[in-house]
Amino acid sequence: MPRGVPKKKEAEQSSVEPVKKTPGTVTVGCKLPNGLHIDYQGKRVTLNGSHSNSIIGGHGLTQGVDRDWFNAWLKDYAEFAPVKKGLIFAHEDRPSVEAEAREKEGEKTGLEGINPEDKTDPRMQGVETAEQE
Repeated sequence: MPRGVPKKKEAEQSSVEPVKKTPGTVTVGCKLPNGLHIDYQGKRVTLNGSHSNSIIGGHGLTQGVDRDWFNAWLKDYAEFAPVKKGLIFAHEDRPSVEAEAREKEGEKTGLEGINPEDKTDPRMQGVETAEQE
């Protein structure tokens, strides 16, 4: 984002972009921080992640993805952890994707940064602060 341009709030982003419902396509929500490049059936699609410029509920949104291609990928990669955890999902209309993304806003991906002060975080188990010399 260019310097001096304030970031838009989620509600503003939602109202700026037109709702797209194109026959044969879906809008995909992806909560992985950097999104995902999907190379499948000779085609590459890049899903926006939570660090993209189109975010709702911590999910990057990617519009205009071929429905049949995406459904085939979902079927073949049903055991892929982000798919199993619901971090990647799609609907034919954007409002449905936005609604699901908002519902899942508080869900963790396991890729969040670690707070070294939070000893309740299971990733901090066995980690001790080094003493200052």
